[in-house]
Amino acid sequence: MRIVARFPDQHQASALIDSLRNAGFDRKDMIVSDLAKEPVWNTTEEAAQEMTFIKSEREGLGEIETFGSGIKGLKGDSGIIVAVKTPKHKSDRVRSLAEQSGAVEIVQD
Repeated sequence: MRIVARFPDQHQASALIDSLRNAGFDRKDMIVSDLAKEPVWNTTEEAAQEMTFIKSEREGLGEIETFGSGIKGLKGDSGIIVAVKTPKHKSDRVRSLAEQSGAVEIVQD
């Protein structure tokens, strides 16, 4: 399971990351992305010149999509997102830490 929290600024996202690490989560279980700075490409060739492709289970070879645009239910398009892979029994704790850190939106998938 994954919990995705969106924050208005970097300081609040950093607070969540620190809280999660203090709660025993490993940094490798988190993905952090700045929605405002996610690139937009017109062609696959442009994307290939600027990034390393990481193939996921839902992507085809010709698909180009940013991390934030692939999160179902995420309504905001600005800020910093922190995605945390967590066991189901720890999801309430992650959600609580995100709320305490100032998340403006939390999505569970």
